[in-house]
Amino acid sequence: MAGKWLVTGCATLLLLAAGCAPKRAAAPPPPPAKQSVIVLLAQPEGKPSGIVVKNAAGAQELSQPYQAVRVERADLAPSPPFPMDQAEVRRLFGAVLDILPSPEVLFVLYFDEGRDVLVTESEAQIPLILKAIQDRHSTTISVTGHTDTVGESQANYDLGLRRAQRVRDILQAQGVAGSDLFVESHGATDLLVKTPAGVEAPRNRRVEVIVR
Repeated sequence: MAGKWLVTGCATLLLLAAGCAPKRAAAPPPPPAKQSVIVLLAQPEGKPSGIVVKNAAGAQELSQPYQAVRVERADLAPSPPFPMDQAEVRRLFGAVLDILPSPEVLFVLYFDEGRDVLVTESEAQIPLILKAIQDRHSTTISVTGHTDTVGESQANYDLGLRRAQRVRDILQAQGVAGSDLFVESHGATDLLVKTPAGVEAPRNRRVEVIVR
């Protein structure tokens, strides 16, 4: 979400004296009220998002990217949502958008059953991970190992950790600083595919690499 106060200028008109008798200048009109514009930005990879904008007078929900509302004052409800094109968002909030951090990038690497060996398709993602790290000059890369529900809890934790360490070692061998890599294991506690205990699930045998 991004918001910006838009302040319009004000002009004061003075009535000049005419004739012999001085005349009092007209009181200047009150300056226009400040106005807040709130826009819902699009999420990375099309993920759904939404916000509720509310004050003492009412509320409006924004549920689609580039919907916006105006809020003029605390005792007046936010305006109904209206679409704002990306060019207008850029015009109003360009300075803010330029300093926002890039969204994190998630890579999911899969492993052979019961092992810490990457499947061939996941090996092919390593260059993409390295490029993302280089492009972002990233110094915060999380590497989290996971397993399916086959096996005991401690064994799954250990296997998840070995998988994460294997990916860390691969990245370090390609020049990524070890101090930039944060390794952990969730074992079978954070399943991508929800299954009962003892169920083989290839998509749960994974390491998630997040490049920030």
